[in-house]
Amino acid sequence: MATDTASEWAFPAIRGVQAGGEYYSIMVRLRDISRPFAPVDAKLPPELRAQRVLSRTRVPKIADYITSNPTSYTLPALVGAVDGLPRFEPGHEKSHMGTLYIPRDMTVAVLDGQHRRAAVAMALSQEYVRKRRGSLGDESICVTLFVDAGLEKAQQRFADLNRFAVRPNNSLGLLYDHRDELAKLTRAVVRDVFLFHQLTDGEKTSVSGGSNKLFALASIHAATRALLAGFSGSFETARQIAVEFWTELTRVMPDWHEVGLGKIRASALRDRCVHAHAVVLEALGRVGNALLRERREDWKSVLTKLGTLDWSRAHRRWEGRAVVNSRVLKNAASVILTANLIKHHLGLELAIDERRYEPAQVGKDDRPGDEALRAVPGATAA
Repeated sequence: MATDTASEWAFPAIRGVQAGGEYYSIMVRLRDISRPFAPVDAKLPPELRAQRVLSRTRVPKIADYITSNPTSYTLPALVGAVDGLPRFEPGHEKSHMGTLYIPRDMTVAVLDGQHRRAAVAMALSQEYVRKRRGSLGDESICVTLFVDAGLEKAQQRFADLNRFAVRPNNSLGLLYDHRDELAKLTRAVVRDVFLFHQLTDGEKTSVSGGSNKLFALASIHAATRALLAGFSGSFETARQIAVEFWTELTRVMPDWHEVGLGKIRASALRDRCVHAHAVVLEALGRVGNALLRERREDWKSVLTKLGTLDWSRAHRRWEGRAVVNSRVLKNAASVILTANLIKHHLGLELAIDERRYEPAQVGKDDRPGDEALRAVPGATAA
């Protein structure tokens, strides 16, 4: 696709106009992607660059993604800027399609996609690709190329390109991810556990406000990961274990069923009880993991004891665990502390690493001590 002559590169291109200026969409073979584009010089101060410094940890991940999915990888277009005026020759008079000629001594900077560019080069190296090196190199990527005059214009484009960039939230990413095994398992759990299917929001990271959903897909994903921690069986076995546990759990949560029947609004239950929040759902996953390991024969009967646990946010036992200063919070520590209280209520022993989070009198009384009443640093709203 590119013609490597002594003086210039030639690319098939489509010419367009944006903001009164010309730009081009060019097709570049993957084997050529590193050649015309200048790498970012990390030694330059940021004010003399139009791009962030390359992160060496991101590049191998993208390269692995490309080589692990040779028939289904997706690489978005790169965005670059030419510091100068390239020559465009239309295929015929007044055509927007033709050939773009870029002098080899003209600077071409990558404004968006430098990690993709570096990852492609890594994927083509002998370390990552052997048998497929030739065919991968023949594949192509689109590059949107702007004609800029100087560093300031290129920096402004970089700022504008990232101005409105928003990553998809965790739930939506899980909903659409068909590669990740745990994401597929989570979707199967939501599909097969009736109450989850009825009350799960697959698009938001958390549910709050007036939503009448109880769970976010991201929360069920985290809880199922905790439930199956250390499990090494097949996908189908893991699905059966997870579906059976969560189905059984929903049976001993009458408040959840009341929401499903429309007798209680989810928002009202969130205001009143902790078990309508993500921190407790993930804690229940941790508890389930312990139950299935330690009480495999009678775990269902042990689980029924949850029916005697007071889930009210106002109950002092939750303060310093799922609740801090009257707010339901979630981080790694609050999940463990909440799971510890539930395990104690069910008569399960705490692991050594779980005991480290506890005040001295837990085991004698299921109320947190003064230490647990302090706000947990780094917590986020559940």
